Amino acid sequence: MPLTRPSETGAPLTISGAAHELGITVDTIRYYEKEGIAPAPGRGPDGWRRYDADALSWLAGVVMLRGTGMSVQEMREYAAAYRAGSTPQERLAMLEAHRETVMARLEGVHRHLAALDAKIARYREHQDGSARSAAREPRAS
Repeated sequence: MPLTRPSETGAPLTISGAAHELGITVDTIRYYEKEGIAPAPGRGPDGWRRYDADALSWLAGVVMLRGTGMSVQEMREYAAAYRAGSTPQERLAMLEAHRETVMARLEGVHRHLAALDAKIARYREHQDGSARSAAREPRAS
């Protein structure tokens, strides 16, 4: 989900607004910040967190990486590399390595799905066969 602006008005969002926008919980955002995966956002005059477009974009990336199964430890390493000034090529290598992991997992899921589909088909064939033979059998009165 690309985020181009923090809100319709351009004003930064509160943590609850950011959580709603990203489809995650406030506790999840706080956890990512505590773990160093997401940088702490600026704060408004009231002391509340305020998430601007950059903060939302970073969090959206974290949500995407987590959705692909990247571990919290790997996300910490990626964020640390970014903060340490790693080159785009170094971060690209990290993402490409993760992509390979995701693709391998996806291939496994496809194999399991094919096996599940075959098992469902066998059950349906059995049910259809049982229903046909029950319809042909004469009933005892």
